[in-house]
Amino acid sequence: MRGFVQLRDTGRPAIVYGRPCKEDDLEHEVMVAEVEILLGWRLERGVKVGKTFPDGVAEHRGQRFFLEVDYSGKMTVRKQMPSKWRRYGKIDGLILVVAMTEARMQRLRRHGEIVKGNALFTTFARLRAGQPCLDFKGEEVNI
Repeated sequence: MRGFVQLRDTGRPAIVYGRPCKEDDLEHEVMVAEVEILLGWRLERGVKVGKTFPDGVAEHRGQRFFLEVDYSGKMTVRKQMPSKWRRYGKIDGLILVVAMTEARMQRLRRHGEIVKGNALFTTFARLRAGQPCLDFKGEEVNI
């Protein structure tokens, strides 16, 4: 057991089991696990890609995916996110960015010039509904 998180505005907190992490990261870890469940992928954690560590790495239909769960929405899309994308370097695969809200996803997508050929964007609501991701141009892509 790692701790407790309040996933909804009301009700009891959920007990979190899993890998060791800081208490402040528990909610993020739960969201990464939810993506893993929603997609049915087995994510490999702690994999260094370029000069960064994505939230998870998976292979799906012969394509490598690097997961980034944008849980807090605190990183600025014009300064901090480009720095994060540059740390990936040249990659063979796609970065799957999962945001909490549609508005945040659209901001990340519109300012994702650095990863325009290597990133797909979605939200938890889109994943739950089985909807396609969006590429940098806003075109739908099924994964």
